[in-house]
Amino acid sequence: MSKKMCSKNFSSHKKSYNNPNITLHSGVQIACQFTLPTYRENEGCDYIEFYAYDPARGKMRRKRIKLNRIKGITNRRTYARGVMKRLTEQLNKGWNPWIVNDTSDLTVFEEAVSRYEAHIEKMLASGYFRKETYSGYKSYVKIMREYISKKNPIYYAYQFDRKFCVDFLDYVFIERDNGAQTRNNYLNFLRVFCGFLVDKGYLDSKPTDGISPISKRLYKKERECIPLEVVGCIAEYCREKDPEFLFACYLLYYCFIRPVEMTRIKVRHFNLKACTLTIPGELSKNKVTQTITLPKKVIQYGIDLGVFSAPMEYFIFSYRLRPGEKEIDPKHFRDHWDNVRRALKLKREWKFYSLKDTGITEMCDKNVAPRHVKDQARHSSLAITDIYLQKSASKAPGNRDIIGYNGAL
Repeated sequence: MSKKMCSKNFSSHKKSYNNPNITLHSGVQIACQFTLPTYRENEGCDYIEFYAYDPARGKMRRKRIKLNRIKGITNRRTYARGVMKRLTEQLNKGWNPWIVNDTSDLTVFEEAVSRYEAHIEKMLASGYFRKETYSGYKSYVKIMREYISKKNPIYYAYQFDRKFCVDFLDYVFIERDNGAQTRNNYLNFLRVFCGFLVDKGYLDSKPTDGISPISKRLYKKERECIPLEVVGCIAEYCREKDPEFLFACYLLYYCFIRPVEMTRIKVRHFNLKACTLTIPGELSKNKVTQTITLPKKVIQYGIDLGVFSAPMEYFIFSYRLRPGEKEIDPKHFRDHWDNVRRALKLKREWKFYSLKDTGITEMCDKNVAPRHVKDQARHSSLAITDIYLQKSASKAPGNRDIIGYNGAL
């Protein structure tokens, strides 16, 4: 191999106290020595190689970048040309692979992200990811790209390090003014993404190791319960302006059905005679098949809308929130809620999902047995239901008997 030595030229010199025969600038110059990258095709292994000075060993050291993961000889050669060009540019700027603490192969970070996107698309198509899981990951990637573009430009995979992850989480939490739970969700995404980068050989270790989530004890849910008089106004408005959406509100308020689950429920899941709705495990968040009770008010309103007259295999919510063959995105419910919120000038803290919290709290206020509330809300334990009981008790007036009590002391 022909080793064409390249190095930076420096005009000024300053003596090193450790070795008076080597100037500090010439020390940098030595560290910048390299050979131009070349592409090798050998049986069983194609790679790019070049030599760069390793200060720790005090000599030139070969760097080899394997390209076997690139399928097809033509694609591999095209990819190699691009990598060699970028390598040469970086080496000329003074970059040294033995000083930068990485074992990535100088893969462009965007290429790794694109490969990750292809991965999650395959996971969705194969049924391993639900649509909302896929949409969530796509959204995280979008915001990460936005951060890179606006705040922290990185080019190579090795630059995706712990500092980048910490700064990105601060951007989400502080600059974008998101809540602690959202910040924790982004941390979970980064952990998954880092696992992908390690598995595919882009990184040697996970930069997120050691980054802690914000403790749930330090923050409360950002949703607020909606005052009952406001709930009544919402019902009146929807009954006149958006009757199909009111049925969704009923299912959330009285049956505690999650919006994502609503988009998957079909007419055949209802048993009007028994006043029940069975949610199969493959459709529910906790992957457990469970049956909940349908109040007569909910059943009658569904009958009035003609929901239960639709074919058994129809989704109860499809185009325009009417029964149909096509499954819709849960975002449709949020869009309808935004229209209601603007029309009635509701607080931004009152989310569509707040109807569920409000419904559970009111059911507790009406002295429905906690175990029945637990089953209806499909809570994993009474401890979760007890949170709503405590919330209800905290707003109740003091006990009259105790207020008027006068003891011996």
